[in-house]
Amino acid sequence: MKAFMKSGLLLAMSLSALQAKDAVVTQLPLNVGAFQEFGAVYDGLHSAGDVPGAIISMEWVDHFGAYLNKEAVINDRLHLSGGIGGVFQFRQPEIVDAGFPGSQRKAFFVGPARTEAVYYFGDTQKPWLKLGAGMFPYKYNPEAVNLGEYLFRARAYPTTMTTGGYLLANNSGATLQGFKANYQKGDLKIDALLTTETEQAPFYDFSLGLVAAYSVANGLLDLGAGVNFQHLIPVKPSRTTNPVQENSYITNPTTGRDYVGNSNYYSNAAEFYAARADLYWQKGTHADTLNAIRDSARAAQYTADGTTASSLYSLPDSTRPSIKYYTTSAVLLMARATLDPKKVLALPMMGPQDLKLYFEVDVLGLKNYPVYYEKISERMPIMMGINLPCFRILDLLAVQAEYFNSPWLNNTFSFASGNHERVNNTPYLPISNDTVLSRTNYNDMTAKDNWKWSVLAKKTIQNRLTVSFQCARDHLRLPSSKYYYGPQFEPNEVTAFKDSWYWVTQISWGI
Repeated sequence: MKAFMKSGLLLAMSLSALQAKDAVVTQLPLNVGAFQEFGAVYDGLHSAGDVPGAIISMEWVDHFGAYLNKEAVINDRLHLSGGIGGVFQFRQPEIVDAGFPGSQRKAFFVGPARTEAVYYFGDTQKPWLKLGAGMFPYKYNPEAVNLGEYLFRARAYPTTMTTGGYLLANNSGATLQGFKANYQKGDLKIDALLTTETEQAPFYDFSLGLVAAYSVANGLLDLGAGVNFQHLIPVKPSRTTNPVQENSYITNPTTGRDYVGNSNYYSNAAEFYAARADLYWQKGTHADTLNAIRDSARAAQYTADGTTASSLYSLPDSTRPSIKYYTTSAVLLMARATLDPKKVLALPMMGPQDLKLYFEVDVLGLKNYPVYYEKISERMPIMMGINLPCFRILDLLAVQAEYFNSPWLNNTFSFASGNHERVNNTPYLPISNDTVLSRTNYNDMTAKDNWKWSVLAKKTIQNRLTVSFQCARDHLRLPSSKYYYGPQFEPNEVTAFKDSWYWVTQISWGI
């Protein structure tokens, strides 16, 4: 924090120096661009909030957008940028209704484009330090064209990740708001970012991010690492850490076992297994009877655990064990590497992106918490990828895969289901009668979404027109026709099942 204060003072002194003499203003041409994106999502998961999940066999997506951006440079050092952009699209899934509940009306998502002020120190062509503030795109992994980049696109408690956004292809970075410092000396780069949360509640908290990159042997190996102290400085601590029973856990002093205050954790599972046991009893075969006995025992165990939890919370203050709370604050870590064999092999027929191999591993929450978040390995997405040879026919053909073994759904509904003032940091618990998310066992759909994949092909023509094709099973969320919190996306990732996937074609141009 002191470093940011010193940087801010240095920037203020530099701006004062600019005012002390006649400023030379260089106006850069107005940048205008547009894009058209269309495709289809197959077997996508929708709803999965306060109502059961629903699978829709095919949903067509169509996005059209445009942007304006203007830049100016003062005395070759102060770079100012401002712009606005927007995307037209329809909310999903499509709902036929003449009134407000219907989704057959065009939604327009508009906001600032890159809007920032950045001051250059040292050589203006190769500055050793840049200090800036505003709203700006940020990307630390150049090769992560879809999957990855979770240091600033994920939450720890509950563990959630997002890819894409209002556009699905060529949209793999984060948009941040706040302050930044970029240092470079030789092959070493260090970024420091103090940002405010404007994407998902709790809003306005400040996070501190530090990202370093180092290039070895003229780019043969590119290494990177980073840390994000998410919600490090809460604007209102009671919203960052919600002090209510539903967001808490407690330890039985006799057995040492932990229990949670959210009764749905026990009751939803108990009701699910009790209902399944009833179905097995009705069938009456020997195998079904054994299954009924098994599920009845499971229902009884969850009921007993819920009763124990309730009794602990009901104890008088003088004898009740300490109640502790889950929090939005978290420490996220990242490590990445890229290998470019072309730096040691004479392959003139290859394009600059061909044959690169890369990986990224993230830790989404360094601290474990009882019951929900007990294993750090369950908060570690691992992404690997390769850019296949295109022989300059295409600019890029990137293939990515990712493994993430989380016991919970990648679902943001907890951010909107608190007590009307504060969010909860508990994972999404499917409703007991949700047969889409719980089939053989309660919440067993989470075992079917561990692997993700993505393929992106891209070609730019005359430096002005770019054609891209992407197909993927990633962490896609679409603007929802039912939910309006945060960025107004679906609570759960849409391509959640092994048969879920989508394709899109994007045509973009700029002048």
